[in-house]
Amino acid sequence: MQLIELRLNANQSSPGDLLVSVQDKTYEFLGTTTNSEIRVSTYLDRYWPKVESKYQELFISDVLKFKVVSISPGSKNRKVNLPCDMLDGEQLTIVVKRI
Repeated sequence: MQLIELRLNANQSSPGDLLVSVQDKTYEFLGTTTNSEIRVSTYLDRYWPKVESKYQELFISDVLKFKVVSISPGSKNRKVNLPCDMLDGEQLTIVVKRI
């Protein structure tokens, strides 16, 4: 699993940003795809007391970042609506566009 950053503000880190995990094949796909819109499944690497309903950027590196179009939570064990707290291992599905 690779860690990437879900940022509240484009082009800058802030205290409310999340580190999320993606599978290795997803990480590789993000670096090579030419698709304009991509659906990314991410997993929280720890308990987060506040996951927002809006983020601006999925940041991998200075040369590889994506604009967040939409974000939705997924949990097998409980129903959640953003913004809310989320547990280690819970999933977010994020639709992004390459910047």
